Amino acid sequence: MISEVIIITDPSINNLILFPKTEQYYEEELTRFLKTEQYSDALQLLTFLLQFPTVDHHKTEQWEALRNWLYTMYPETMFPMASSLEDDPEEETDLLRQYIQDKTADDDAFAPKLLNMLKDGTLEQQVNALEQLAFIDQSDVSQRVKEWLCEKPRHPHIQFKALQALKQMGERGFIEFPKNGEKILVEIEETPMSPEDFPSRIRDMIRRVGDISEISQPDFVFFAKQTWQEFLAYAYGTSIYTDLQNAEEGAVDVWASALHAILQEKLFGSVNREELLDNYGIVDSMKLQWKRANLVLQAFIKQFNPDPS
Repeated sequence: MISEVIIITDPSINNLILFPKTEQYYEEELTRFLKTEQYSDALQLLTFLLQFPTVDHHKTEQWEALRNWLYTMYPETMFPMASSLEDDPEEETDLLRQYIQDKTADDDAFAPKLLNMLKDGTLEQQVNALEQLAFIDQSDVSQRVKEWLCEKPRHPHIQFKALQALKQMGERGFIEFPKNGEKILVEIEETPMSPEDFPSRIRDMIRRVGDISEISQPDFVFFAKQTWQEFLAYAYGTSIYTDLQNAEEGAVDVWASALHAILQEKLFGSVNREELLDNYGIVDSMKLQWKRANLVLQAFIKQFNPDPS
């Protein structure tokens, strides 16, 4: 937990120096938080580190880019429920299920309160509501969630969460809803519940990024994995996702390198594109496909993190 590091909040921090060994310690803590998906702790530590005015400018830019990435690319970072779950996932699910069942039995207004939160809450509150509604086995509740999903276009992240909640409720069959400017039709029971549930070819794409970056940029894959999951939520049910599902083997390198290039530029400000394409084995005959993948990812990144200008 973040309590293991000493956080200085006194205004006199402006007169302090972050010594190399201390900086190294904090960076090791940051890496540990990222590896264990403790993103709220990582955000708190980054905010602390960015208070020091004497840190190398390049290092400060990297920390700022990482903090912005966590804010924009991983919405759950700030969700109370997501940040509190750090033990065994199956045990946490069982505990949450029991808690929701007990609350539903003791309080008739509990489910309606969650549905109101889903209807009128912020993105964070809506995710919180869906995570709890998923454990309420009432047909009227699942019907309300369906109506909410189909009512109007919503953030792709929350739409995907709603599909997962409906699947967990035991819903089956097709559902049509507006997404990314079009009407899409998906089977609820086919919704992936975890990264491992996606088709192997899609999993290979992010695995390839890890293979390429593990030596020169060992932390990079953690950013890439979360971005890829958000992208899959954005693409799910659309023609983009169909293309990913039906991709030939060579497309693994195409999509992996396109993601790598986009993130490299977003996080660090520049990318040696030719060197990167060479590392992934992208030859001339694959470059048109690469440009298309790059444009798709650019559109996704712009939606999640629009240019303020």
